[in-house]
Amino acid sequence: MSLRTLTLVSLLALLLGLGVVGRATWRIRALEAESAGLARTGRAAGDSFVATLQGEHAVRQFQAFDRRRAVALARAAARRDRLLALLLAAAGGVGLAAAAAFRRMARELEEERRLLAEERGDAPR
Repeated sequence: MSLRTLTLVSLLALLLGLGVVGRATWRIRALEAESAGLARTGRAAGDSFVATLQGEHAVRQFQAFDRRRAVALARAAARRDRLLALLLAAAGGVGLAAAAAFRRMARELEEERRLLAEERGDAPR
């Protein structure tokens, strides 16, 4: 793999990872707000059931529990996506650092090769 390819792939991984991290963080915040609203709704339905002992309030509370479970699963998926995106961004950063180190080593080797050629007297003309 050439240094240019390594740099481009690493840069793409870094940018993609950072973009997914931002999107996943935004999704997590929205889902947490929705979960808080559903928790309030569930508590209100539970309080209504305790006060009236009517089954419809219990059914509403169970529906709120089901919706909260679905939101919790979506929030867990968003957190997983964010973690994987962080790993992708870190891999992109490591790839960029490795490409920079390889470029530096190639420059140093080329400089040494040039100096050795000059010492031997067969410098390029």
